[in-house]
Amino acid sequence: MASLFGFLRKVCSLGFALLFALAGAVSSPAAVAQGGLVPENELAYPYSDGAAFCQGITADGAYFYGTGCIKYLNYNAIVKIDAATGEIVKYNDMCLPAEVVKKGYSHLGDCAYDDGRIYAACEAFFFKNPAIMVFDAETLDFIEYHVLPEEGQGNGHIPWVCVRDDMIYYTQARQVDEVRMLRLCDFTYMGAIRLDRTVTKITGGDVLDGTLYLSSDEGADEKTTWAVDLATGETTAAFVRNMGNAFTEAEGLSILQSADGVRFCYLDVAFASRTMIRTYTLEQ
Repeated sequence: MASLFGFLRKVCSLGFALLFALAGAVSSPAAVAQGGLVPENELAYPYSDGAAFCQGITADGAYFYGTGCIKYLNYNAIVKIDAATGEIVKYNDMCLPAEVVKKGYSHLGDCAYDDGRIYAACEAFFFKNPAIMVFDAETLDFIEYHVLPEEGQGNGHIPWVCVRDDMIYYTQARQVDEVRMLRLCDFTYMGAIRLDRTVTKITGGDVLDGTLYLSSDEGADEKTTWAVDLATGETTAAFVRNMGNAFTEAEGLSILQSADGVRFCYLDVAFASRTMIRTYTLEQ
């Protein structure tokens, strides 16, 4: 089944890529219109490969990990990418076990790396009992899943998760006025942080030094990254990236800290054409 979907992915995406290329829907490198991000690198993949990671991105320094889905085909995938070369070194197509799919789970969102595991947001077809799927980062094999506690489910949407300091953070996708939290060790609901404004179309998030950065797909050419003070809930526009056209979606976000500094890693998708991993450094 995995190989069949891999084949169908390639065949279908070629047609879509041609269609949108003829329509002029080709993405240009995302310029920074506001804030202190400095473009560093872009890895671009044809949608025949990029469909498998068109939703989420995370990193451990040596590798990027991406998650993707085609909801109405119950296709979900996770990939592993060499961060130095950009080579996709491992796929796990149809990565959710049959018994999980039978429960209605159909949409992997953005993901997070922590201690050898990948945690991926996952919505059910009718937005009931959203869950977090857990995979082994070495093999990409499915390990387990955890349904969100009822008090932390909200409207059933969970587009992204991040893991920092033994806490899982997440929000719903639209009309976001709070950040919800789970304790990593046992997935106990730990309450919510109220924002001082409402933001929407949130597709990814990660934490750096007490600030949660939220990637939003709201708008046409320009996409905002919001900064949320986790102590106060104060929410401000940190960065604005100009995608070059209105056909490119802002998806996952991962922040990577290393001896070389801090990198913001964004996943952008030029609709049915290309999937791009774009990295930025912070101005000193």
